Amino acid sequence: MAFSLKNLASRNSTEGDSPVETPEPAPCSSAVLGEIEQVGIGLFWATDKNGEIIYLSEQAVAALGEESQSLIGRPFLETFSEATVDGERATARSLKLKMRSHAKIEDQVVQIKIGDRASEDEERNYWWSVTARPFFGPEGEFRGYRGVATDITRDFRHQQSIARQSQYDELTGLANRRRINHKLSATLQSFKSTGRSCALMMLDLDRFKQVNDTMGHPAGDELLKQVSERLLTIVGDRGEVGRLGGDEFQIFLPDIDDRGELGDLARRMIQMVSQPYSLAGRRAIIGTSVGIAIAPYDGIDGEELNAAVDLALYAAKEGGKGTFRFYSSELKDAASHGVLIEEGLRDALTRGELSLNYQPLVDPRENKVKSFEALMRWEHPEEGNISPGLFIPIAEQTDLIIKLGEWALRQACADAAAWPSQSRVAVNVSAKQFMTPDFCKLVASVLATSELPPSRLELEITESVFVGDDENVDKTFATLKKLGVRLSMDDFGTGYSSLGYLKRAPFDKIKIDQS
Repeated sequence: MAFSLKNLASRNSTEGDSPVETPEPAPCSSAVLGEIEQVGIGLFWATDKNGEIIYLSEQAVAALGEESQSLIGRPFLETFSEATVDGERATARSLKLKMRSHAKIEDQVVQIKIGDRASEDEERNYWWSVTARPFFGPEGEFRGYRGVATDITRDFRHQQSIARQSQYDELTGLANRRRINHKLSATLQSFKSTGRSCALMMLDLDRFKQVNDTMGHPAGDELLKQVSERLLTIVGDRGEVGRLGGDEFQIFLPDIDDRGELGDLARRMIQMVSQPYSLAGRRAIIGTSVGIAIAPYDGIDGEELNAAVDLALYAAKEGGKGTFRFYSSELKDAASHGVLIEEGLRDALTRGELSLNYQPLVDPRENKVKSFEALMRWEHPEEGNISPGLFIPIAEQTDLIIKLGEWALRQACADAAAWPSQSRVAVNVSAKQFMTPDFCKLVASVLATSELPPSRLELEITESVFVGDDENVDKTFATLKKLGVRLSMDDFGTGYSSLGYLKRAPFDKIKIDQS
């Protein structure tokens, strides 16, 4: 059976006309349409009243790459499915609904579903833009559709690429902020009618910047990819994992509001993310903290819920990192107080509000003081004495910790220079300060200025300095030992507690944490 535009013209004239009086086509109409078909401008098609294909032009059959006999009689909606762009319909109204209601079809994008063409491989998929009108008989009875199609595969693939770039993170392939917020807003908008709840998790990586700075941006990018893979494994199909930028991740969990379930999920994330990573042959260990907010209890719109989960994450990090917190109304007041602390801390140095107290270390065998540990104190003009446990974590989240560390080093060495010659002074050094390129030069400069013998200065360093570039860490240790200062490991047992780096690093003393 041959199918051409002549067949279609004769079929239409024999099966009936539309309710509106339509004149018979001129004798040259079939020839003109045939010429159009040969040029390849249009791909013509028709269905019967049941939605089955009864006609495909020669160009359409060629474009589909199938024998016409295998296509005729097949339901149109089985051969052409409604196209989606990034999971959303390419057109507003459902194609199935239009055909069921015998409505006009205007520039409807459809995906070809023949053989193995419908594939997750984008290069094997094809799309048409179809336009059609319902065809009626003399009594007004519906007889099917008559339509034309245009192959828009190239343009549609480009549209998909643009849509993906606007919805997904280029580095990790995770959803970006825009996509997460879109899904969150859609779920929250439907809450009133459906009663749907949802949860939002926010996490960022502890010590990521240190890895990025010491091992290089390619290593940092690879680390983010590996973290993404771990989070996807944990979340599975329960929600969508997104990267907001930098080392911040957000997880949208629809229809989940059970705190027990969410807490278990957060614990697994913390445990999994904290496992060692292999980056270009080097080993890196990071951590993470998680904030959790639940709708509608913690917010009924996207802005409220995002603000709530931010506060919950902040509270988790303040609690010592490596933990999770649910949002509560008390966190809002605490966050406001934290902002005031940070603002005041920036001026504390210039206003002379910081001081050092010295805690003695006594040798029990001789009952003599051997050294003093410098402890920073802050006397706020309005708040009074502010605990280091409050302002030090705030300083560590910014570059303030570097300024505070330099001040403490200079002040402690100046004070110790006036003490008896046998007394040493111990100064805490943050990992962020330790990894600055000029740290060794700073120590040498401070010793020269204060005229304190290097052997009387002890630098207390935490295990977190070993996260990052081993080569730079070893060079810093070697330079400090050449200067003649003593090195002490602080809080051993609270971090990774690896005996391997204790063997490698030239520590003079190890302080085991009381916990």
